[in-house]
Amino acid sequence: MDCNIYCVVDARGHVYVKPGAVSYAEVAASAGLDALTCDTYRFDLAARRLVVDRGTPENDKVARAYWEQHVGSPERLMTYAADGGLTKQVLGSLLGTADAQSYVAACMVIEKRYTAECGQHNPCLETGCAAAGEICLEPLLAAGEEYFRACGAAWNTLFEDPRHRTAAWMH
Repeated sequence: MDCNIYCVVDARGHVYVKPGAVSYAEVAASAGLDALTCDTYRFDLAARRLVVDRGTPENDKVARAYWEQHVGSPERLMTYAADGGLTKQVLGSLLGTADAQSYVAACMVIEKRYTAECGQHNPCLETGCAAAGEICLEPLLAAGEEYFRACGAAWNTLFEDPRHRTAAWMH
């Protein structure tokens, strides 16, 4: 499981992050930047540390300050999740096994709600809408960060109790 939050820092020291991004290129493209001209950083949530893949001393400071502000403590991480900054998969990986299963079940309820609400409109697929009880990816993609925020809120109810966290996030 990739538990990294990817970010790029441009020559002016601006930090760019895209929720759900799985590469520097994806982050850079969303900001209209060329990833090869930016410094690249990842915050490894599983290990709770910043990884510098390509950086300068000045941008290292900028990236560290950004991550400290956004995910430097369990409380800040919870705010970041509630704001839609992390995917369901990444959030689930920061919980113990039994808690992760409860979290996935809570997200399924959210996903089914999006699917049901979407089915009230014109079908987006030629084959029609998802069958009763199934989940359709299209309304989740359309919801974007709103969906991430809903899953972040469900995750926060578990993560706020340190007993449900992975070791790196106990304190």
